[in-house]
Amino acid sequence: MTEPEPAASSEAFGVSPDKFVELLKGKLAARQQGGKPLAVLIIECGLVGRIDSVWGYHVGNAVRQRVTSLLCAEVLRPGDFVGEFGRDEFACVLESIDNPAVALLAAGKTLRTLNAPFWVGDEEIYAAPAIGVALCPTHADHADALLQRARSACTLARNVPGRIAEYDADLDLIAESKLLLDSRLRTAVADNKLELAFQPQYDLRLGQMMGAEGILRWADLGQGALDVESAFAAAETLDQVPDLLSSILNRALRNISEFRYSAGLDLRVGVRLPGSVLRHPEIVDVIQRSLGTWSRRPGTLILGISQTSALLADDTARETLVRVKEIGVKLAIDDPVMRIASLFKLVALPFQEIRLDFSLAGGESVAPKAEKIQRSLIDLAHQVRLGVLATGVSDEAAAMQLKTLGCDYMQADFKGPAVAPKEFVERYGFSED
Repeated sequence: MTEPEPAASSEAFGVSPDKFVELLKGKLAARQQGGKPLAVLIIECGLVGRIDSVWGYHVGNAVRQRVTSLLCAEVLRPGDFVGEFGRDEFACVLESIDNPAVALLAAGKTLRTLNAPFWVGDEEIYAAPAIGVALCPTHADHADALLQRARSACTLARNVPGRIAEYDADLDLIAESKLLLDSRLRTAVADNKLELAFQPQYDLRLGQMMGAEGILRWADLGQGALDVESAFAAAETLDQVPDLLSSILNRALRNISEFRYSAGLDLRVGVRLPGSVLRHPEIVDVIQRSLGTWSRRPGTLILGISQTSALLADDTARETLVRVKEIGVKLAIDDPVMRIASLFKLVALPFQEIRLDFSLAGGESVAPKAEKIQRSLIDLAHQVRLGVLATGVSDEAAAMQLKTLGCDYMQADFKGPAVAPKEFVERYGFSED
């Protein structure tokens, strides 16, 4: 098998999207008369937009023309053609390919061609191309469908090591489902349809319940928890971050107040927030209003901050965090993907607690070493004046071990799952009998 012979296209050179579709339809019609298979490649160059923002559109236009020239001269054969679909997006049609492997060979050659440096003045600039491949008739035999599937493959290619991907119907269905779910989530956020379930937290030192975490739930996920990162990402697109935070805090504080008056449970309440929320300074007023509405002491609200990288990269987020602490609200590091190196900067911020997942500490074969790691983590947290809340605790024996090691608090499924507010009262409230 050999790679396609390169030659500049004589049929079209960097055509417009409309012209490209017209030419593609012509090729598909000819193929139905007995022609060979063809392929569509969608190429995201990953370069022009960056050049536009640094040197301007006139330089970006010159680079786009260079990309098109390279594709025609180095990759395409007579009869093939290329279209310019956007500042950074190009489409190629490879006609009369002998088998699918030829299309992948052409994609590989495209990748190598575009990975060479582009010169802008005296500067070497590198592209970051991703290439999606769709085949006719394997994946589709209509122009719009072929382009859609090549673009779907290109989206996949962004996240694979080789930066080339062939269309995959199963992954396309997953992407479609995610798109629809994201759209419904935006509607749910806009219509204030998210709910909270509550899971108890225990003080290991005193052996009693001391708090509850409010966990987001959404009817479209059944009884499953909704990660707050997704919810606030949806709110960000709608410019409703303060509104969503207000809704969550008011639900949490209302319910925790009801637990006190109807069930005799005087608890703190934890709410998890992505660090990106702190880029909105107005949330400080939202927090104060919510506390005032339900007459709650600030110290009974603890905000667990995930995505702590946002704090390290944004001055406004750090300043907002300090203002929240000045109100009297407690702050916890709640970031399962936090790098250990980040602690050097995070401990300088006004956190009072850290949440550690010990779910991987089980197993007899690793028990002695796991215990040493647990002890070291707990001691390290205490050395920098952070309380430790353990999650992922498997059973009562594991809880007793953590207590022996000096762990402060625990939140574990074996002690009680997250449940709706009414069920929380029924499970954990004090009976008058």
